[in-house]
Amino acid sequence: MNLYDYIYVDLDKAISLYSQLTGGVVELKESQSEKGATADNKRNYDFKVFKHDAGGTSHDIEQNKVTIKPHHALLQELETELLASGYLFNLDDSTELNSLKDPSLRVSLKNALCIKCTGRIVIEDYERMKKIGHDFPDIVNLINRSHEDTLKNNPEYLLIENQIKKLEGAPGDRNRKAAAKQKAKELRAGLDSLVSSSRAVEMVPQWILDGMKTWIDAFLPKITNIRVYPSGGKIDEHIFGHLDAKNFTISDPTAFHFTYGSFPTEEFTMLGIITSVPSEDDDPFIPLAEFDKDELADHESVERAFRGMFRGFDGIEAMVRKPLKVATHSISKLPPGPRQSCHPR
Repeated sequence: MNLYDYIYVDLDKAISLYSQLTGGVVELKESQSEKGATADNKRNYDFKVFKHDAGGTSHDIEQNKVTIKPHHALLQELETELLASGYLFNLDDSTELNSLKDPSLRVSLKNALCIKCTGRIVIEDYERMKKIGHDFPDIVNLINRSHEDTLKNNPEYLLIENQIKKLEGAPGDRNRKAAAKQKAKELRAGLDSLVSSSRAVEMVPQWILDGMKTWIDAFLPKITNIRVYPSGGKIDEHIFGHLDAKNFTISDPTAFHFTYGSFPTEEFTMLGIITSVPSEDDDPFIPLAEFDKDELADHESVERAFRGMFRGFDGIEAMVRKPLKVATHSISKLPPGPRQSCHPR
């Protein structure tokens, strides 16, 4: 069995699938606690001859034991059960991986509950992008100010600056002073032009940054996506899934991106439930087909108008979704060395 570095685990979804497959209940914790209480019920008698304690002492002990099932082992057992039951399509072992657009491959995917695939990944955290967009003007100003100060400390720049000061304070009659000041003005304009034209980073128009925030708030609020480019597949094809921020093993998104980066250099494996495998042909399912008739009752006209508003936004929402979508419940980094499956063949 291989060791994996899990970076994302949707434990609730994994438990649901595992319980359905095995018919059992997953117990997640194993701990043993013991509570004890001692009560004295004693009466003291003194008959001047002897002393006697009547009564006694009682001990109440309560023991609780819960079994732990580590989620890493649970995920590996779940994968074994899914594969053995025929619910898992392992894209890594598939001989059909010529293209994700291949009709026979898409039929296989439609008949499967889950998919497993390995490859390079891209992480897209839209809330993080929105935060960067908000701070972008200040970041650009900081970078350009640093670049400007570096330029102004350049020996060539200081030499011209010194020439300007000498010209501005040059002695002589009025005509010579005027000519020197004009020359200093021209040199100053040249330096200012050099500084403004040599910015390290160009500023993005504010309307673009505001528009990006509006777009994210409308269509991608609190969304983090993963895109997996299968090994051996075409580089222009990929599978993607939505990730819930609470299921990352590193809960701080800034720490996660600092550790792995938005574009990790290593290959990762994604295991998830297939939620969308649309055909490239037109979808015959048309939700508003019931209103395609010559006359509509008043209540039907109102219903069509309101439901039609949702369909009107379908084209815009399609811009932020891709054909093959997966509800991800685990992402793990492969161990070093050649890949080996942990399932018997």
